[in-house]
Amino acid sequence: MAHTRALALGVILLATLTLFASFPQNAAAQGIVFLGVGEHRLECPSSESVEYQWFVYDDSTSSYLVQLSVNVSSGSGWSSQLSDLVFVLDPGESKMVTLTVDAKGDVSSKTVNQSVSFAFTDLNGTSGAFTRAGYAETEFIPAWGVVAPGKNKLLNRFDTPLPAPFDNNYVTFAANMCIWAGIALLVAYVVDPAMHLVTKRTKTDIDDRILKILRIPIFVIIIVFGLVSSLTILPLADREVGTVFEIYGIALIAILTFIVYKIFKEVLIYLGKKWAGRTHTEIDDVIIPVIDKVGGLIILVFGAIAIVNNLGYDITFLLAGVGVFGLVIAFAAQDALSNFFSGMALLLDRPFSEGDYITLASGEMCKVEKIGIRSTRLHDVFANNLIVLPNNKLANDKLVNLTEPSEQAVSDITLTVPYGTDIDKVEKVLADIARKHKEVLKEPNKEPSVRITSFGEAALEFKLYFWVGDIMIKWRVGHELRREISRRFSEEKIEIGVPQRVVQIRESSRKA
Repeated sequence: MAHTRALALGVILLATLTLFASFPQNAAAQGIVFLGVGEHRLECPSSESVEYQWFVYDDSTSSYLVQLSVNVSSGSGWSSQLSDLVFVLDPGESKMVTLTVDAKGDVSSKTVNQSVSFAFTDLNGTSGAFTRAGYAETEFIPAWGVVAPGKNKLLNRFDTPLPAPFDNNYVTFAANMCIWAGIALLVAYVVDPAMHLVTKRTKTDIDDRILKILRIPIFVIIIVFGLVSSLTILPLADREVGTVFEIYGIALIAILTFIVYKIFKEVLIYLGKKWAGRTHTEIDDVIIPVIDKVGGLIILVFGAIAIVNNLGYDITFLLAGVGVFGLVIAFAAQDALSNFFSGMALLLDRPFSEGDYITLASGEMCKVEKIGIRSTRLHDVFANNLIVLPNNKLANDKLVNLTEPSEQAVSDITLTVPYGTDIDKVEKVLADIARKHKEVLKEPNKEPSVRITSFGEAALEFKLYFWVGDIMIKWRVGHELRREISRRFSEEKIEIGVPQRVVQIRESSRKA
């Protein structure tokens, strides 16, 4: 029994000595307890930081001056900072020292080692000076959350099951690409058709349009992400990895810009045109194409700016240049802009609409065919010509809208009868002719009327006023009424007056 106890005590003593021997920095030296806290081999993502900590405790009767310094073995782009560079540790006091390690996006080495030196000086002069060292190893992880180069993992997390010598990074790269290609094909030929079966049952076709737009971009995104993720498995230099990520960022921005552009064009503009087709106004028919062109251009410009910004260039000067360029363009195209805003004013103020008949300041009677962004197209009714006028001219000229407030129009026929003609008879015949015409209106306040308008030199001047339901027939109706007037006046023995001139010749009283 005693032998067994002695053997057990020996084993415990040996284990204790082995434990202290395996952690020499954690052992008390000169009354100082020096202990590393947590992991001292960490991964640091790009543009982020990690922390390492050491615990120091004064278990002696002396005070110690502690001076710290850090030594970075290699690697530009890394920075290290200690929480304290010097402090005094009195008996019974403790201190937690933190080392913060930062990694920029352009590090030259994917792994860096730091050595932190703790120099202890006994302020009482009893035990002298001594040093202790803490070590930290940091591994760089590139941006976008993709695994660090050299990590031989399937899909960034699973160990490769391939036997040697096929368990190297290059074979894993090829296997990863095959897996990502399979995922992309699965999405394109299984998930996408299944989604189309669901969207076909809906009442709208918007979801079908969105799925059609997203099919190719999602396939490309999966392939590009898989390629970048697989490339980082290879033992590439950090500069090469940075180039890969720049291209990756440009590709993502280009794909997202394409998606936004297609959704804007094929969904939003499509809905806008459908809505415009249901309304009776022309303004939406003009504004929707303007939004289509301007909005698409703005999306492409913002996509280009995002790519330039992703490459690390300052876009402030670029935006300022775009502003100056915009001013130059606005100055050079002031006539076009004037016509554009005049067109908007015509559509909003609505002095006339498409299909209306107007009389221009120059006298032409025209039908409005199309109100465009820059100009308006007019059909000259009598000359059968197409007139194209800038919108700013139409907005500033005096126009007569013959269609408003209604399509009904008033016209008149002028004639003369000699003095001495029965006025009552003339009025009765003219009014009877107008009332019997089927296209002359007989509505209240729009009935035919006859008026004496002037006393001529040799005849009375009459005017027959009549209304028609459409302005475009008033000339034909006037012709038919004149024919009937000529016939009836002939029957009623009413003479139509003609201008007369009396010439008197006087004999000269001068003799030869």
